[in-house]
Amino acid sequence: MNEGWMMRRDLLSLWLALASLAIPGCSVDEGASGLAVITAEGFDAHLRFLASDVLEGRAPASEGAELAALYVATQFELAGLHPVVGDSSFLQPVPLAAVTSRPRLVFRARGGASFEAAYGPDFVAWSSRPAEPTQIESELVFVGYGISAPEAGWDDYKDVDVSGKVLLMLLNDPGPATPGRFRGDTLTYYGLPDYKYGEAARRGALGAILIHARDLAGYGWHHVESVRRREQLQLEPPPGAPRPEFQALMSRAASETIVAMAGLDFATLLESATSENFRPIAVGLSVSASVRSEVRHLVDANVAGLLPGTDPELADEVVVFTSHFDNLGIGPAVDSDSIYNGAYDNASGTAMLILLAEAFARLPERPARSILFLAVTADQPDLLGTSYYVENPLVPLESTVANVNLDGVNLWGPTYDIVAITGRASSLDEAVVRAAAAEDLRLEGDRAPEQGHRYGSGQFTFMRAGVPAVYIGHGLDFIGQMPGWGTRMMSDYREEHYRQPSDEYRPDADLRGAVQQGRVAFRVGLAVANARERPSWIEELGAGN
Repeated sequence: MNEGWMMRRDLLSLWLALASLAIPGCSVDEGASGLAVITAEGFDAHLRFLASDVLEGRAPASEGAELAALYVATQFELAGLHPVVGDSSFLQPVPLAAVTSRPRLVFRARGGASFEAAYGPDFVAWSSRPAEPTQIESELVFVGYGISAPEAGWDDYKDVDVSGKVLLMLLNDPGPATPGRFRGDTLTYYGLPDYKYGEAARRGALGAILIHARDLAGYGWHHVESVRRREQLQLEPPPGAPRPEFQALMSRAASETIVAMAGLDFATLLESATSENFRPIAVGLSVSASVRSEVRHLVDANVAGLLPGTDPELADEVVVFTSHFDNLGIGPAVDSDSIYNGAYDNASGTAMLILLAEAFARLPERPARSILFLAVTADQPDLLGTSYYVENPLVPLESTVANVNLDGVNLWGPTYDIVAITGRASSLDEAVVRAAAAEDLRLEGDRAPEQGHRYGSGQFTFMRAGVPAVYIGHGLDFIGQMPGWGTRMMSDYREEHYRQPSDEYRPDADLRGAVQQGRVAFRVGLAVANARERPSWIEELGAGN
């Protein structure tokens, strides 16, 4: 343990001593309502530390992440939660492999022209077998959206043999251009890289290259480059789902270059993919792709604390509150700042998770069901911490009745509305409707369903495992602001600050909206924890949900 790390631990001890005096929840009378604990001051105390430079951006398996996990665990213990890892620890070890990839990607036309894509500006890539070098030479085939969805009457592959090929395909799904199929403007699971890579592998493809475009993904290429070009984490051992040997994302500009080199029109190619009659197109290019990787073996930790329930029949069942505490750590400097603090994403969610634990622990009577508070690591960008928990649950999944997830808590002021994303699948919606009404907030669903927010945070991992789940987001109709201000503000955030060093703590932040969001999440969790009936599925999750 180096001297700098010891100094940071000493700073943590001092911070905790001060926080125990500053956080209102620590002095609330035992019989006070849990809602009274959810205050802007209490939230700010946790946020200020979790988003501070001393944690160096909380990159998974870093000293900063270890310090963050220690802080969360200590706050859980101070709140009176019980350890659930071996009955003595709040930390669930998460084994990880950290992979640094060095890929190369070259396209060649039949006439002899070639284009070597630049790693970072043009593409990012990795191998499904990082422990050994990957080298493939094959033909490039455009497969539209790369989707086979029998229930939607859609098949981009049309039984064409693509084994041994490298596939080029679009992000998203064709729903907006195909009325009556998929879910219209709402992105389905078919539109995600996870599905597309898996389907390509099931059909024997050696590689799969996904075309990234802002209008399909909702964010620019620089976000992809800043996250995917750095060292990537995988669970160890990795899940058994099949993946092509070579997996890549390519910028739209580079994609247009290679399509033009093949003598094709990019817009026409995209238009052809929206037809149900689309068939795979051999574009007339060969691909040479290679990846060499360096692998480090690490262990990080999720942080879990349990508030035991009181009902003899229901106490073995749990409601799980989740939030990821990791961010990107230290990276390329932007305006002389190299610490990616992640104040909104997601020190804010973790600060609220701690505050909710304090709120539930200070109820005059504990809920009927138990409540598990789970701060997960390594969730950016592949939900590894949540996936590890779901595969290795501390409470059996069959006893897990619901998940309430927080990922991005309002730092810009109070709103007239609140957002909850549950898909359309479970009776958990009823608790959300009542919670919003109790706070006099207008309930809204996903404001940008085409971007697939329901899949981008930990609640989706629980949903795929069969647990009803809800993501409690914040509204965009801000009190005292002009109509549309919230939408523009969040658009600016995603463009300028998302996964950038500028996502940092601001002492002048208006945290009244955070309190609204926390109160709604509290009410949802309390209602489910005390209900005699557990939430049930209204619509079973299919492959495309």
